Amino acid sequence: MKRISPERKTSILAKLLPPYNMTVAAVAQMEGMPSVVRSPNMMATTRCFG
Repeated sequence: MKRISPERKTSILAKLLPPYNMTVAAVAQMEGMPSVVRSPNMMATTRCFG
């Protein structure tokens, strides 16, 4: 899996939180992430260990 910079990761995760509250699917589509990363379990793991 390709690694992303900490700045990009922060901006992606910020889109999931207030005031934006975007869905995981919407953020993944905007960022061009593969469908594997779109699963809620993967995003939850990213938040916990990120």
